[in-house]
This record gives sequence, structure tokens and C-alpha cells, in this order.
Amino acid sequence: MYYKRIIDQYLSEWAARSTHKPVLLRGARQVGKSTAVRHLGEQFKYFVEINLEKQQDYQALFQKDLDVKRIVPQMAAMHGTPIIPGETLLFIDEIQECQEAIMALRYFKEDMPELHVVVAGSLLEFVLDDIPTFGVGRIHSMYMYPMTFDEFLLANGERLLMEARNQASPR
Repeated sequence: MYYKRIIDQYLSEWAARSTHKPVLLRGARQVGKSTAVRHLGEQFKYFVEINLEKQQDYQALFQKDLDVKRIVPQMAAMHGTPIIPGETLLFIDEIQECQEAIMALRYFKEDMPELHVVVAGSLLEFVLDDIPTFGVGRIHSMYMYPMTFDEFLLANGERLLMEARNQASPR
């Protein structure tokens, strides 16, 4: 069961645009980043999720060069799912495991701007400072927070309680 989150609206708005910067989804561990992206993936014809920690073979794709027009078809072949701009959401999780993959994000914007790309990583904050080249202006960073009280109320079917609280005054 999926619980609606505030980030869903921002991700949907991003996905509706005709061209996109790759999204770098940041946030603490276990706040639901991967789950929110999988939920977004339901809006697409194809969804490709690659976890660079679990599926280390994919890291080799970024070692030769950062040519995303070469990398993307190879990812599709390895995953067995088409990666088609406008039809596929490409989700690269645990991207901090491969600094070259992080550096390649800028080229997704430059060379494949119609492709929907979201990346996340549970320990991403620790490696961003060590990256020599980062796509400033070519990557859209979003931050996901732990579940808010309003999200909790909605997840538990307490819309009326939330509305009553919103109408309450200090008196």
C-alpha cells in the first residue's frame, strides 16, 4: 500500500514537463525516496530501476566515458526493458556508489533532455563534496523529508480530523 506524500506533487509536475533536468532526490535514510520514485514510475509505460549498490555490473557502464547515448542503450539491454525518452522513467538508486554516474547526470540534461531520470542515494550527502565535476544548473535537486503529521493523518484516513485541526484557533 502506498501512502501519499508531499513529494509526489513535485515529482508529477517535473514529469509533466517536455524536457527535464535529472532529479537528484536527497533526504535521510528510510524516508521513502525509493518508494516515492517507484510510485511515480506507475505513470510511465516503462520503469527501469537500477541499484548501483546491489547491481554493481552497471557501474562499469560509466567507467569508459560519460556518453549517455552509449550508456542508456546498454542499460536497457542489461535490464531487458526499453529506455525510451518520454515513455520510460529511469531510476538510479544508491548512485553514491559510482562517482562517474553522478558526474554523468549533467550529460543526461545536455544530450537526452526528454528522458526522465531520477537518482537517489542513502549516503549521497557524504560523497557530493568529493566530486570534481558536478552538473550545477543541469540537475534539479529535491529534498524528501520524513513523513509529516498531515501525511500521517491522511495515511490513516483522518481527513476530517486534519480539517478540524486546520480550522481550530488557539482559543
